[in-house]
Amino acid sequence: MTLLLCASVRVPVYGAFDQSQDARIELSLVHQILRGEIMIISGRLSTVVGDYPIPLAKIRLQYYRSGDVDFTREVVMISSNPGGLFEDRFNSTTLLRVGTWFVNASFPSQYGYVSTSTVENFTIVVQPAISLHISSHRTSLGQTVSVDGLLFACIPCLQDDITVVFIRPDNTSINVSIRVYARGGPYPAGYYQSNFSPDTPGLWHIRAVWKGNEVTLPAYSQIEELDVEVPGAVPDQLIIYSVVAAVLSACAFTVAALLWRRREHRPAIIPS
Repeated sequence: MTLLLCASVRVPVYGAFDQSQDARIELSLVHQILRGEIMIISGRLSTVVGDYPIPLAKIRLQYYRSGDVDFTREVVMISSNPGGLFEDRFNSTTLLRVGTWFVNASFPSQYGYVSTSTVENFTIVVQPAISLHISSHRTSLGQTVSVDGLLFACIPCLQDDITVVFIRPDNTSINVSIRVYARGGPYPAGYYQSNFSPDTPGLWHIRAVWKGNEVTLPAYSQIEELDVEVPGAVPDQLIIYSVVAAVLSACAFTVAALLWRRREHRPAIIPS
């Protein structure tokens, strides 16, 4: 009697009968980040049909700067079990340069799943600072004041313009564009300077503004005040001082008169 033993063996079949499933990668990230902050790229590997997670699979992340051919950073990780999740954390200074970057997340084909990849972009930016100085905080109508300042950590902004906003007492404003020039080194700041003649008396407010660009966020200076007076007019403070002095003089005169009257009506003391 002959016994036939049969073993069930699973053999992968390719071509028209391939049962491999399509996979997909989903990425989550912020699309704008300040240079020096922590960048977090998180993602999930799953099947297209049914959205089932694919755990313990190799994921490769490659980072390219816009315009570059070769990648600057490469990370290989394994998706979590059972969620199919992965995450990459790093300081944005690791990528060395500001601007637009691309991250390519790829999953190589392996038994049961088809290879896939996806690309997302993000921009590394810098936050500049801008200063403002005015030559005087008090002037007369028709006189000129000088404004100047520096724009720091702006990439690239030399030979560009900042805007100085002069706000009148009635809240209308005058915008003046001023070209910045390099000053200092080895990382020069942008220096600007201009003159301005206010056309209305009263309290003005002045602020410098940098609009920003694709790699530099907007920047705003502190607000400076400018008190503009009419030539020949008596300053408000002098008027106040005069009124206070007059009131004090009147009070002193009144007190003196009362004391005098009390002295005049004081009964005489007759010696015994």
